[in-house]
Amino acid sequence: MPDISRYFKRHNIDPDHIIYVYNQGSHSIICNDAGVEIASTIRMHELIDYLPQNEFYSICRGTLVRLKAIVSISNDGVYTMLDGKTFQGRKRYLSEHKKLRKQLGLFDSEEAWKAHSETSIIPLTLLEKCSLLDKMPIAYCIIELVFDEKGHGIDFVFRYCNRQMEVVEGVPIEEMVNHSFYEVFKNGDRKWLVAYADVALNGINRVLHDYSPEIGKNLTIYCYQPEEGYCACVLFPE
Repeated sequence: MPDISRYFKRHNIDPDHIIYVYNQGSHSIICNDAGVEIASTIRMHELIDYLPQNEFYSICRGTLVRLKAIVSISNDGVYTMLDGKTFQGRKRYLSEHKKLRKQLGLFDSEEAWKAHSETSIIPLTLLEKCSLLDKMPIAYCIIELVFDEKGHGIDFVFRYCNRQMEVVEGVPIEEMVNHSFYEVFKNGDRKWLVAYADVALNGINRVLHDYSPEIGKNLTIYCYQPEEGYCACVLFPE
């Protein structure tokens, strides 16, 4: 029996990354999760004995697959792997394939798996989406309108500020995010609240041109509603 460990080391084969092995002529084709295939002269039965039996399954005489790399198993015993490759399992033992599918919690077709994957994607939250703008060279923030017990808008709170906001506002991000505008800017003008509330509640777009006494600059601010109750602002100092 060949020294498989030495062979794997010499050819940079990591057993943890093998997703399947199949026979092709006189070679055993070893495929990893990076899409690399290596033609080996090691016999299939030797690889079956060497690789962890609780992680791999021989679906037919010439094909060995990693259990965690199986995407679906059809009713007629066709295995679909992570990279889209398909293999026909033993046709005489279809019940075994169905049993394995049930044990692994798999789908009966690649189409069913794709449909499930598309509907199972967890949507990003508003603030997770904003992280893409952290390094944008334009000041950007999202504020949330805060209501009192009677449902009246009384303040707005910074929920996201990118790095450029520090430059424009002259205040560190950590001192703005999750803080009230009027907590950050003690001399803040109440006129901003009216405009931002209109956007946050009614979903309209607004462009504001005005002097900001809080920072001593003229600002052009483009406002829109990213979600109900929020106002996103793009700031351009003049």
